[in-house]
Amino acid sequence: MDPGELRNRITLQKKKEATGPVLPLDEYEDYKTIWAKASYLTGRTLYAARAANVKTDVEFIIRYRTDIDETMRVKYKGKTYEIDAILPLDNKEEYLAIKAHEVKHDM
Repeated sequence: MDPGELRNRITLQKKKEATGPVLPLDEYEDYKTIWAKASYLTGRTLYAARAANVKTDVEFIIRYRTDIDETMRVKYKGKTYEIDAILPLDNKEEYLAIKAHEVKHDM
């Protein structure tokens, strides 16, 4: 993959830590802003995902990192995406693919 394709800025968010006796309900804070390649599923790929009952709407390709997991979210162009899966693109551990779907109603 050409590193020049990573031209979209995304922000990874993680859940807020509990600071008092009451646990926060799905409150997230910005964690890191990184470069990524954003690809929306269209056509055959989208229909195949829907037929398999997979919610994935978008795929973000990022450089390999070990500090992210599926409990985090992604902010991109004013929208929030829940992470469905984080998969390596190859065995060299250079890039990761983040499969995500849009959060429609955020409280």
